[in-house]
Amino acid sequence: MQSVKRWVKKHFGSFIFRRLKSSARKEELEDWLTRLNQSPLPVLSDASYNVFTYHGEDGILLYLLSQLQDFPKTFVDIGAGDCIKGNFSTLVVHYGWEGVFIDQNQQQLEVGRHFYKWKTRKGLFLKFLPATVTKDNVNNLIRETGMNGKIGMLSIDIDGNDYWIWDAIDVIQPQIVIIEAKVEFGNKSITVPYGTANHHTVDEMFNGASVEALRKLGVKKGYKLAGANKQGYNLFFVRRDAGNIPETTAELVLNNSETKKSFYPESFFSNHKFKSI
Repeated sequence: MQSVKRWVKKHFGSFIFRRLKSSARKEELEDWLTRLNQSPLPVLSDASYNVFTYHGEDGILLYLLSQLQDFPKTFVDIGAGDCIKGNFSTLVVHYGWEGVFIDQNQQQLEVGRHFYKWKTRKGLFLKFLPATVTKDNVNNLIRETGMNGKIGMLSIDIDGNDYWIWDAIDVIQPQIVIIEAKVEFGNKSITVPYGTANHHTVDEMFNGASVEALRKLGVKKGYKLAGANKQGYNLFFVRRDAGNIPETTAELVLNNSETKKSFYPESFFSNHKFKSI
């Protein structure tokens, strides 16, 4: 079934998503952003708005960008999937961003390559790199695509070694980082040790890093936690010197009744080996 859906999306993606690609859709988005910026924002998740994303990431990213200055319109997307229903689709389609999509599934990347042909034919730089990303090869992979130094954004969503991959990256300095946390770990400051088994396809429960562990990693790398999507699992970091954006805490990110219901019981942590951060 997945192969059928992928084939349909690859060959009919432009038709399926034609409404999302339209100038009218961009106008709706910009009208919303203008209204949003007319008053202070209580929490970052209040900027949730979807064009290509599922849980408000489009709006959150555009809001953050509206608060920043002097950012390159470039990105690196690690764990890009099909490159369409992701963090950078709106930025590429409507704002001409350039960058690199990386995923270990080449068939998924081919869906994205086909979808963005109308952009690359006009000279937009988009690279689709099939690779299994490790902490040892991530910098070389990024460097070989031509990306280095200051970029606009980095997204990491590989459902496993996300913490360790971000920790290893030093070839680029993104102004914004989006990374997935394991909210089920609650308020603990822990991560699963690095390894090939740290992936949700191996163990749906034992993978990833907590919000607090990623917040601490962000601090170490010169970032502040600006907030998350409403569910708390997609975290948004900005460089400390990049704009006057308020900092939040892991506790506030996880302060959602439905999110709290997903926390694992203490017995789970007693039966698994974690690395404390």
